[in-house]
Amino acid sequence: MIFACGGDGTIHEVLQGLVSETGEPSAALGIIPLGSANALARHLRLSLDPVQAALAQINCASRTIPVGKVEYVGRVRYFTVMAGAGPDGALVYDLLSAHKTTMGRWEYYLRAARLFATRRFEPFEVECADAASGDQVTRKAVSAMAVRVGDLGGLFSRLAGGGAGVEDAQLQLLILSGPAWLSLPLWFVCGWLGLNGVNRFLRCVKTESFACRPVGVPSPHFEADGEWLGRIPMRVSVVRDAVRILMPDV
Repeated sequence: MIFACGGDGTIHEVLQGLVSETGEPSAALGIIPLGSANALARHLRLSLDPVQAALAQINCASRTIPVGKVEYVGRVRYFTVMAGAGPDGALVYDLLSAHKTTMGRWEYYLRAARLFATRRFEPFEVECADAASGDQVTRKAVSAMAVRVGDLGGLFSRLAGGGAGVEDAQLQLLILSGPAWLSLPLWFVCGWLGLNGVNRFLRCVKTESFACRPVGVPSPHFEADGEWLGRIPMRVSVVRDAVRILMPDV
């Protein structure tokens, strides 16, 4: 039993050593939420009090769940919460120079507002297979975000649209078409009003894998669990039965 003490980024780092693609994982992951967003801890309905979170997990059973897998330039990273290319990748890259521990989540909000107001997000190509219909989808997008939790927390909480979970064997992929100056604020407003279903710029697809390819230069940034990984191209898939995690019954 290994406890990750921190936020989603800390969990992301610990996760890299616990995932197994070849057999039953040998250790279980527990979480002591000490970060800014704590999206995974909130999804698991853990208390944000460290002591209460530890007590809730110490005697509970573990479950083996799938994880997301990002492949890029010969490298592999695994994720539990989300992975995306476009504005979220650019935001995480921008935050590399920030001291987010001093302002917490507000650092994300302020940087996001400035970035989205001043940056021009060029389109890229997204390709995936729709698990429901079996259709191959190829689309130009300004944002592609795979989410594995229903709530991203704070002001971004409703962008995921709900309906995703860490035990799902598929990714919930949100593909946002351009122009970004219109579709990004509309996505935010529709998400908070519960109207993502009528947003013609947004397409939600259940898929087991997808790929992002640049159509111009510079190519967009991408991230996983709030950690910057690089610039596309990249491919995202699901690894089944990949990690054991402590999941209290609530």
